[in-house]
Amino acid sequence: MTNKRIDFESAKNSCIDEKIEATLNAEFKLPNSVDAAMRKSFEQIKTKTSAGSLKPRKRRRMNVAFKTLTGIAASAAVFSAVCITNPAWASNIPVVGNVFEKIGSSLGFSGDFTEFAKPLEDDSTDPGNGNETGDGGVVVGKDTKYSKTVDGVTVGLSEVYCNDEALYLSMEIKSDEPIPDTMVSQDGTPVIKLSDAELQLSYNKDCMLYNAYLDGKMLDKYTYAGVLRVDMHETTTNNEEVQRYYDDRNAFLKEKGIDVESDDFNFESAAQQLEIEDFTDEQIASIGGPNPEDYNFELEVPEKFSADLIIGGIRGDKPQEQNTTPEMPKELKDEYTEAMAEYGLNEADYESFTEEEKDIEHKLFTDMWNKYYELYPETRDMSNSYNSWTLEGGWEFSLDIEKDHTRTVTKEINVLDENGGGIVSVTKTPFELNLNINDPEFKYCAAVFDADGELMPDAKFGGPVNIMPVQDRDVSKISIYLCDYIQYMDELKGYYWSDDYEENKKTKTFQELLHENAILEAEVNFEN
Repeated sequence: MTNKRIDFESAKNSCIDEKIEATLNAEFKLPNSVDAAMRKSFEQIKTKTSAGSLKPRKRRRMNVAFKTLTGIAASAAVFSAVCITNPAWASNIPVVGNVFEKIGSSLGFSGDFTEFAKPLEDDSTDPGNGNETGDGGVVVGKDTKYSKTVDGVTVGLSEVYCNDEALYLSMEIKSDEPIPDTMVSQDGTPVIKLSDAELQLSYNKDCMLYNAYLDGKMLDKYTYAGVLRVDMHETTTNNEEVQRYYDDRNAFLKEKGIDVESDDFNFESAAQQLEIEDFTDEQIASIGGPNPEDYNFELEVPEKFSADLIIGGIRGDKPQEQNTTPEMPKELKDEYTEAMAEYGLNEADYESFTEEEKDIEHKLFTDMWNKYYELYPETRDMSNSYNSWTLEGGWEFSLDIEKDHTRTVTKEINVLDENGGGIVSVTKTPFELNLNINDPEFKYCAAVFDADGELMPDAKFGGPVNIMPVQDRDVSKISIYLCDYIQYMDELKGYYWSDDYEENKKTKTFQELLHENAILEAEVNFEN
């Protein structure tokens, strides 16, 4: 069984069309009650998706498929995990980089980390070890416990802070050659991430970091300072138990004449053969298969544990003008169009296709992309030499971790619909809000307003769409609205993002509009 690859690429806006591509490539922590659906979705993408079909479709089609595909993306959460933690500390950070202070408000989850973050102090304070370099930065070529140099590139860990929700690990990257030009996000954040990275935990060794984006800034052309945020909930999957369950379940299915690994496996026909309503773990258990409740899918995170961080490389996205990704060759486009015409289909009419016609189009579209990948095999990887640069390394660090529960508050809400879906709870840490929403059918879109009635911001690289940075907002009281997903996307959100909203809100604010249209809503007072 392969390691779980945790995707840290955030869906930076929970309900904005332009963010759907990021969402489709992200992993989401869902409530335990939908684990079965997640596992089913994972098998679906594993058994029914070819390499070529993973290429993002045009946005109009993503809108239609969004709620299903986010479930499929979320299903990867049945595999492994990653994380770190740390204790609170008094201020005064004398260490390798003092990174939290250096990048300040440019951090998506900004706040006074100096009140909480623990400095990672090397055993020696000798200037040659990089602890006293004048500006508190790392020194290329001087290895210490928390500062390692490989081929002229030094990675120095600076501070760490974590609670039950997330881990923040700050680091400084210094090169003896200028760091390559890098794409920046809309707010100016360089798009840089760790590649081929692992975080081996004393309670969970089977972990990898995938799309582990850093949030930070360039200090100069040789130096980058950033923070890695890791979702603590993504660290608890018990891979051995997951594997044991699937081995037992698949053995049971084979006895019933069903091979989930076969090319012709189909969920609907398998359900019919088993005489069950739907191909779910629970219904398979109801006819004598293994019961998921008999397996311990989640690990417990201890208060103190150790972590080994292994970084294979540092990768950045090239600026658009330096991106040399080959375009789809005209002959392949023409071949696709001609094949569509043979079936009497026109891509422009996709929205009116029958399901059978959509299946035909999907196959032709996938065939086109598979031929493209044969011509340019490197493009199968989302990050490649056409669109990104990599500083190859092999930096390894060992950390002793202790969780900090200071100023973390969880409020049980349980504002639920007739099927048990809705707002379960919300957790507030010094730096973020984390909504626990049970939405197995992906029918809701959540919006949160602060105590001043302003819509809460979205994380830059913070993780799932249910997590929002506190920053300088007053979150002593918040209001949460769950709206119908389609209505929110097609109607409601446009009101807030319109050019004349500032004038319109004099008559009706966005919060008032959502109050009128929300299916479920809750007000949470963290001061009570």
